[in-house]
Amino acid sequence: MGSTGKSYSLQPISGNLDYTQARHLLDRCTFGPKKSEVDALVGKSISTALTALTQIPVTPAPPVSYDAGDLDVALGTTWINAVYNSTYNAFRLRSLRSWWIGLMMQQGISLVEKMTLFWHNHFVTETEVVTYSTLLYQYNQLLRKYALGNIKQLVYDMTINPAMLIYLNGESNKASAPNENYGRELFELFTIGKGPLIADGNYTNYTETDIREAAKVLTGWKVNKTTYVSYYDTTRHDKTTKVFTEAFGKTSIQNKEAEEYKLLVDMIFNKMETARYITRKVYRWLMYYTIDQTIETQIIEPLATTLFNNNYEIKPMLEQLLSSEHFFSSDYFGSQIKNPIDFTIGVYNKCEISLSPNVLANYEARNELFYSCRNMEMALGDPPDVAGWPQYYKEPSYYELWVNSATVPIRTSYTDTFCASGITKGGYKYVIDPFVITSRVSDATDATKLINGFAQILLPIALSNAQLLQLKEVLIPGLPDSTWTFEWNKYISNPSDATQKSLISKKLMALLKAIFRMPEFYLA
Repeated sequence: MGSTGKSYSLQPISGNLDYTQARHLLDRCTFGPKKSEVDALVGKSISTALTALTQIPVTPAPPVSYDAGDLDVALGTTWINAVYNSTYNAFRLRSLRSWWIGLMMQQGISLVEKMTLFWHNHFVTETEVVTYSTLLYQYNQLLRKYALGNIKQLVYDMTINPAMLIYLNGESNKASAPNENYGRELFELFTIGKGPLIADGNYTNYTETDIREAAKVLTGWKVNKTTYVSYYDTTRHDKTTKVFTEAFGKTSIQNKEAEEYKLLVDMIFNKMETARYITRKVYRWLMYYTIDQTIETQIIEPLATTLFNNNYEIKPMLEQLLSSEHFFSSDYFGSQIKNPIDFTIGVYNKCEISLSPNVLANYEARNELFYSCRNMEMALGDPPDVAGWPQYYKEPSYYELWVNSATVPIRTSYTDTFCASGITKGGYKYVIDPFVITSRVSDATDATKLINGFAQILLPIALSNAQLLQLKEVLIPGLPDSTWTFEWNKYISNPSDATQKSLISKKLMALLKAIFRMPEFYLA
């Protein structure tokens, strides 16, 4: 993939989506689609599918308190406007991340949640640094608001977002002591990127002088941690004229008080390289990590041009990529290694694990999922640093870093658990019901069709003949296919026979457990 000399096309695919194409689209755009969601796109045109994926959902209800330890907020009611209390803040942070995971789990056919997480990895804040639960909720709402919207407007708002002001020391940035943290990351990570090094501390796309001048532009902003808003203090603002280098055409920004930061953002977004940098990050998130010169020329450049020409509205660029022959090339099916959130939520969604009617129990279960992801090296809300998770930028391994001697046993334990006792929260057991996923298969009486049906739901690519035979050995070890047909029909003829149902359940669970342990289940 991505080899020089091969031609790649952004032309939209023709005809209607088949099952494999619909599954690939939803595997990349959601956190593990249900079979019914894939089926809903089969036979539809790509434009119809993308209209569904890019529909903006209603603003979700805010998170609620689910821990009786928070004495300031009644169980089942929201805490987002509650007075900050350090004693109870930890309960609210757990509620926030559980609420967020819940939105990912119940996303439906929507790209919004996948892109909300993308922007979190792009405009990083860390829970452990910001700490204030309400400010982190506001930050999440900002990511969500512009998930498929205007990137420039997102950067305007992110620059003075209270959580970001705290995280990158913007609130301590004042004329008498400029703080360069946010200005540096605005250039390096959030917008234009470095480009090649041309001198000590200076890059093709910006220099240390540009960072210093940007820091002056950004002086004067503070955070009111009682009312949860950011505000501008003119007495702290550097009112001199800021002069940038040749990298930005020696642009001068004169004092504009509270509006000055927007001129800085405009200056950066007027550079085509900003569109290229953001496009590369989106490509690595939704497509693949290798960007060689051919991909750069034939894919990144036209996508970036679309982004730039649409004044940084991201939706046209996303639609161009996701409808393209390049995106649907079979070379890229199963080419991504799932991140832990994709992996864990995918088990819930693809197997249609039922949730409790008790909302608070579901909060508890989703927090358990958070801890599983954290153990797999992806703590939602706490990327390792301002650059985000290294699996999306660290050459040459990228996604491969998700899979190592520490994380593979944790992934295996996670899927094994849901094929056995599951987890119990609030008196409710979260566990796979194998008969649910079996009901999605066209013909469960036939061992080959059953196994291929499971694979069609759970894996990004078809089984080889060798893999099919290996899985038959799990389902009916050493026995002819007719054995399974007999056992299944015996169960169907009398489903109230607990003994036969238990026998079939164990066989189905063993099959699912084996599929989950296949390398292909780690792929999307």
